[in-house]
Amino acid sequence: MRTINRVLAVAVAVSLAGITGCGVQSAPPAGSSTSAPSPDAPAQSGDAVITIRDFAYEVPASVKPGATVTVTNADSAPHTLTAKDNGGFDVEVPAGATVIFQAPAVPGDYGIICTFHPQMTGTLVVK
Repeated sequence: MRTINRVLAVAVAVSLAGITGCGVQSAPPAGSSTSAPSPDAPAQSGDAVITIRDFAYEVPASVKPGATVTVTNADSAPHTLTAKDNGGFDVEVPAGATVIFQAPAVPGDYGIICTFHPQMTGTLVVK
């Protein structure tokens, strides 16, 4: 009977871990911090912050080529930040999460869209 109790206890623990959403987060790029700035905090020199809130992108006026861009999803739904025309970035941002990616190295205006919610659009200006 004790073996059955142990097996059941392990099964319950595994089930609870799955229900509570335990998951693996990808590590940030080398040389970056694991804590992201708050959406309202000013971006550090050379860095940019994009916030997704109320199914809309809050994008800075421009970012530097190759800048580190922090994307924070303040919504309860997952979103993406995807370049419309071969911009070289396609970032999935789970609900309530923050991810980091590198802005394109080539200056220009990059149309962005959420592949989950096509009505969400914007422009990332790299200059």
